[in-house]
Amino acid sequence: MEARPHELLVRFAPIIPKGTVIDIASGSGKDILFLAEEGYSVYGLDKSGEALKIAREAATARGQTIHLVKGDASALPFKKESASAVFVFYFLLKDMMGEIVDLVEKDGILIYETFLKRQNRIDRWRNPDYLLEDGELLACFGALDLLFYEETITSVRGKRKAIAQYVGRKR
Repeated sequence: MEARPHELLVRFAPIIPKGTVIDIASGSGKDILFLAEEGYSVYGLDKSGEALKIAREAATARGQTIHLVKGDASALPFKKESASAVFVFYFLLKDMMGEIVDLVEKDGILIYETFLKRQNRIDRWRNPDYLLEDGELLACFGALDLLFYEETITSVRGKRKAIAQYVGRKR
């Protein structure tokens, strides 16, 4: 069974300006494969060579062109204002939030979804350094125009998740 793109991305893909998109911590590429199909120039950044190999194989099987970068998100290898959209799912380095915003061009979109600290009360323990307080994600992106924000507990394939979801447009 092929992995489906994140629902938040699918929901807001229609408002992403055509151009280049960057997926930080792209994993096996389900989100960039989805946007490549929609006509975007896509870049996926991940430190896992195995995940990038899976993404490359999936793109080849689909006849898609994707750009994959093996690297650590703590040193983003992209130019400022180089993307019509940047998205991050379930990856968090709090001191990098400003640099992530810097990648988005004027009128571009930022989509971010990650775990809240409440996750540790409903599932296995995770390092709190990589979890957010309630309201914290919203506070990270004050320079953007807020399009959508929600904190919720959801269930995906029988697993409960306490998450924050953010979508904003760069002024």
